[in-house]
Amino acid sequence: MAAEPLFDLSNIDITRVLYGPEEIRKRNPHRFEFELLDAITYFDPQTMDSVGFHDLREDAFWVRGHVPGMPIFPGALMIEAAAQLSSFCYHERFGCDPNQIFGFGGIDKVRFRLQARPGQRFYMLCKDVLFNRRLSRFQVQGMLDGKIAFEAEITGVSIPRPAAASEQSTNA
Repeated sequence: MAAEPLFDLSNIDITRVLYGPEEIRKRNPHRFEFELLDAITYFDPQTMDSVGFHDLREDAFWVRGHVPGMPIFPGALMIEAAAQLSSFCYHERFGCDPNQIFGFGGIDKVRFRLQARPGQRFYMLCKDVLFNRRLSRFQVQGMLDGKIAFEAEITGVSIPRPAAASEQSTNA
């Protein structure tokens, strides 16, 4: 995998919020401490290229226990944050079906390069590789201060949602 960003961020205003938490919640089922996508600052509906971020807070649930005294944002959560951006892109393309969720199907080509810590803004870049309703694949990267923190290829699959979960998500 390339050690270069998926696309040139100098051409994108990554400080401008296009989609905030409420808009993201309309597409993604994640709630409470597992909302790891705070905003989307770039989205191209033609290419599905996107940029989002998660602010790493001092009071986040992982800070106390993931390396006490030297908290490090877990790599698994970096991937989860990027998967949530991928899920947003999937739902933008195919719409939201209350009977389905877009879930993890696999992860490949993972490389971690930097540690992320509380107080940082963790940007995610997402580019589609394969896009269809049942299975989609995305190339993703996490960025810190303009440098690649991790990169991976995420596969997502459409998963049936039980009726009780569909009702609960519409009430959240």
